Amino acid sequence: MKTKLKKFTAFSKSILPNEAKYLEERYQFTDSEKRSIISLVITNALSQNKRIDFNDNIDKRKYSYIKDWIEKKLASIDVDATIGWIMSLNKKILTDAIASNEEKEFLHYISTYKTVEYNFQNLYDLAKEYKSYLLVRMRYKDHNTVADFLETYKAHYDEAKIIKEKLYIATTEITNQYTLNNNETKHLETWLLEVFNNKNIDGKNRYQAFVLLAFMYTNYSENNKLKLLFDQIDYYFSEGEMYSRRILSNYYASRVLLHSKQDEFEEAEFYGYLSIRQNNNDALMYLNNLVAILLRNHKPKEAFSLLEKHQELYKETHNYHQKIGYCSYQIRVLSELKKSKLAESTAKTFLKKYKNEVLNHRWHHFFTSYINVLIVLEKYEDVLKLASKFNLIEKESERQKQNNYVPNISWSISLSRYMEGHINSNRLLDEIKAPLKTIQPTKNQKQLMIKVIDRLSNNLPEAFLELKSHI
Repeated sequence: MKTKLKKFTAFSKSILPNEAKYLEERYQFTDSEKRSIISLVITNALSQNKRIDFNDNIDKRKYSYIKDWIEKKLASIDVDATIGWIMSLNKKILTDAIASNEEKEFLHYISTYKTVEYNFQNLYDLAKEYKSYLLVRMRYKDHNTVADFLETYKAHYDEAKIIKEKLYIATTEITNQYTLNNNETKHLETWLLEVFNNKNIDGKNRYQAFVLLAFMYTNYSENNKLKLLFDQIDYYFSEGEMYSRRILSNYYASRVLLHSKQDEFEEAEFYGYLSIRQNNNDALMYLNNLVAILLRNHKPKEAFSLLEKHQELYKETHNYHQKIGYCSYQIRVLSELKKSKLAESTAKTFLKKYKNEVLNHRWHHFFTSYINVLIVLEKYEDVLKLASKFNLIEKESERQKQNNYVPNISWSISLSRYMEGHINSNRLLDEIKAPLKTIQPTKNQKQLMIKVIDRLSNNLPEAFLELKSHI
């Protein structure tokens, strides 16, 4: 009997927590069985624990009814569905292909328009196009409906355009701060918060203000402000504002980074799984972030099955930054599952095929994973060959200047030089202490360094245990 509700169970598993909170405030079924179904959909979506099964004694038609109701309710507030509709109408108006029922729907939409919504600017632009279309055809009554809408919302539109331009200038300043680290952007904070929290401003501008605030707080490492900002937008999403699954995925992925920064790895994992529910252009990046969290949470088996499940996505992508990330994590996961030989051959094959991409995009990420496996296999000569062939010592000394530097590769090279008899134990100690002289490690860096030391001390306990006391 369980298979009877297979489709509905799968559908209910796709409901995201913010969708559940939105639905929770809006259902008014008098039928007790329908109420029990929707209530369980919401409970399961909000729970971080084991899901409760649905009652298969309830008439299947009631499950179909609830599914349709949920889909319609979410579609009615989905800003991506709305922009799809607006753009489709725009094309039809420009090519004289709009059907009379579509015109009727659009005229009804703007004549009953009450609040400035997410895609307001696009809607207003469409109405301007449509007004000309109607006038040429001497359809004065419909023309007046559109003209009334344009007149009523003209001030909102003019303001939205000004805000959009100011947000563009703010974007330039904030991204420059991130890439060039050359300017202060704090003066923008108050204005951005006003835009974000003003419900009379269109949602697209409000969401852009949110993105810029999140960027700014990240630049300034203001995690408490970032958390408050996320909690605020979480509330807006649950009210049905600025909602689409694409936007929610993006938001959940941002929360993964916030919680991992604050060493809240259980929370990070929860949001990581939410971020990959929706398949979009960033799915591989979100997957890589989640795998990194699972490794931090000592769950290599879960990480392995996730990577396996997304093999096709990895093969199809032309985003080499994420492709290299995926393969690097694959090597790490295989190594943690004691499949070091397979990890080595995976790394070797990938490097042969994508040598230039690795060197141009993420050499450090990739070689860290590859060299770690070679150290486990005690293939010190191979480590030195890689270091020599790809100038890794030179690249490492450049990387030392970055403030999140962890000397994983340089320690592995020094260990290999010692094991191959190229240097003595005194020289080894000097080499592995050297990178620490120039850095003041953060708490996170210290944790990572201790992990590296613990791993390398399997090969040479004395030297690396002595190093631990220096951190």
